[in-house]
Amino acid sequence: MQNKKAVTAALIVSGALTVVICAVMNFCLIPQIEASTQGIRCFDMNATGYTFEQAQKFLSLLSEEGRDVYLHSQLPLDFVYPAAYGVFFVLLIASLCGRFSVVCFFPVLLAVCDYCENICTIRMLRAESLSASLASFASFMTVCKSALMYVTFAVIILLIILKIRKKGKTRISGS
Repeated sequence: MQNKKAVTAALIVSGALTVVICAVMNFCLIPQIEASTQGIRCFDMNATGYTFEQAQKFLSLLSEEGRDVYLHSQLPLDFVYPAAYGVFFVLLIASLCGRFSVVCFFPVLLAVCDYCENICTIRMLRAESLSASLASFASFMTVCKSALMYVTFAVIILLIILKIRKKGKTRISGS
């Protein structure tokens, strides 16, 4: 990578932004939303997806205050979040690879799925009556996002292991 200082700065800024947004959403906003739903998780917190009936139940239990927090605090932050973690993961993977690689595509696709999920969530929260097709597609996007998050983490962990092994072999052969 040509400009290591710029990449390092972008990694630090995007990483810090990712952590701050994640903390605010998970420790402040999501608990406020879920407080009125008898423990039913927010749509995007269901890694394995949800059924039409579960979505209907969540929406029927969600208080007006919870809906307001979801629409006007959680989701606006959740539109910044994919950009922040997307940049962070792409730069981290590229740094670990020493260049931009095809595996940088995973966090980009992850962010796209997250945006699709967020748009579906807005539509579900604003709908007069929930359609099964919207709930099904939103759930599918949630599952895709979750799977791609695991793939992205696995790629990063694998690249870190490979980098450590390479440094270990360099030390052994250099001794």
